[in-house]
Amino acid sequence: APSKSKKNKKGAYWDVCYQKLVKYKDANNGSIHIPEMLEGEEDSPKVKELESMRRWCEKQARFQRRYSQGYTDEGKITPERIEKLRDVGFHLVPSYDEMYEKLAAHKAETGTLDVQEEDDEELYAWIKEQKNLIIKRVKGKPIPLSDGQMQNLKSLGFEIDHPAGGKISLATIDSAAEQRRWDSMLEAAIEYKEIHGHLKLPARNLCSEKDGKLHYWIFAQRREYKKLKEGKESRLTARRMQRLAAIGLNLSPSGPMKSWEQRMQSVREFAAEHGHCKIPHDHELGGFVSYIRNCYRLRDEGKKNGLTDERVNDLMEVGFVFNVNKRPVGSTTVRKSWEGRFQDLL
Repeated sequence: APSKSKKNKKGAYWDVCYQKLVKYKDANNGSIHIPEMLEGEEDSPKVKELESMRRWCEKQARFQRRYSQGYTDEGKITPERIEKLRDVGFHLVPSYDEMYEKLAAHKAETGTLDVQEEDDEELYAWIKEQKNLIIKRVKGKPIPLSDGQMQNLKSLGFEIDHPAGGKISLATIDSAAEQRRWDSMLEAAIEYKEIHGHLKLPARNLCSEKDGKLHYWIFAQRREYKKLKEGKESRLTARRMQRLAAIGLNLSPSGPMKSWEQRMQSVREFAAEHGHCKIPHDHELGGFVSYIRNCYRLRDEGKKNGLTDERVNDLMEVGFVFNVNKRPVGSTTVRKSWEGRFQDLL
């Protein structure tokens, strides 16, 4: 353990740094923001002193964050020092009790433990931290939370009783919230199918942000289904499988991937059979059509992808509709006059 003289020396150094910060605040209109040292300022004694003060402030913020989570770093931070930092204007992380009360109030108002990061970044981060601490506890690692604090989390709805060494994740700690997120994504899948007529999303890098989340969710359902078939633990329950089947989601798409030429041959056959190349969304080629249109849009925006000039030419030859709001690329159809259309009726 550190000797008494060493502790006193560290305490004196802390007080000196704190007084420097107070003076800095008085000289800067009440602000304790210290800008980072710029390149070329390393040789300035004044800038060096400010840089040392800035690093000291960062350390105090880090020590206080750990203290708020229940960690006791002896000699580095104390309740008295925290009060001093608060007095000088430090943004301090609330204590466990303060955050617990805040979450309890949120649940009383909303009935859930769901907190969005954009709504309350601080509470969102605290909830995530508590879940990670529960995971550590299940894995047999020491955590700073007391039994009483763990019971408080349980009373709010966190599932803390898991076999030691068992499999656990953030989702299993708050299964009610995980189920609500699952239901929300199912609604997004239903909405997508109502608009597009299918659930064959293009590659994730070609999706919008919203569709990208749906793409990943569908991938996750198929991954869980694969685990189930292999006899592994899976979050895909029988009820979830029924709901996915009801919207027509294929959990086990089979068959080898077709080559470009095979796809083009299918497109040519469609065009020969129907006399046009306006392939509907619910056709077996619907996913391919969506993929090509997304690639073509990205080409227009100057973004490279797998749709080469040669492939564009292949599609133009069969009158492929790259943009549903325009006539097929390469179309030479001439609009008839009113008189011409009238003659067609005779």
